[in-house]
Amino acid sequence: MKVVLDSNIYISAFGFDRGPERIINLGLATNFRIYSSLYIIGEVTRVLHEKLGMSERFADLAGKRITRYSTVVPIRGSSLKGPSPLDPKDGPIIKTCLASRADFLVTGDKELLSITVRGLEIINAAQFLRHLRTQGIM
Repeated sequence: MKVVLDSNIYISAFGFDRGPERIINLGLATNFRIYSSLYIIGEVTRVLHEKLGMSERFADLAGKRITRYSTVVPIRGSSLKGPSPLDPKDGPIIKTCLASRADFLVTGDKELLSITVRGLEIINAAQFLRHLRTQGIM
């Protein structure tokens, strides 16, 4: 199983919510793989430092941690081709899913949760944890 965690999931995991942290730890301990991109890592470090006031060192270490436990895939460009109902900042998240051939995108973004991408299940952290339970992973 291939999973992409949206930047808001990582931000929650780095100090605000135990659910996303649990997903990361389960990914390390079980048979599902977590994928990311430099875009997601950059967004996480920027938000932690600039918007949430974490130290630059903390934000940098968070980015390095993501790089260590995920497979970082290259994405080209920052937006999807053709008309898109997405916020332009969400295009690279979907591109990360497509580049990694992810089965799941775990996100807290209501806009992303409302769209459909063929072959990709877009769900929130609680739904993903329930899915892992039903699969006997937890």
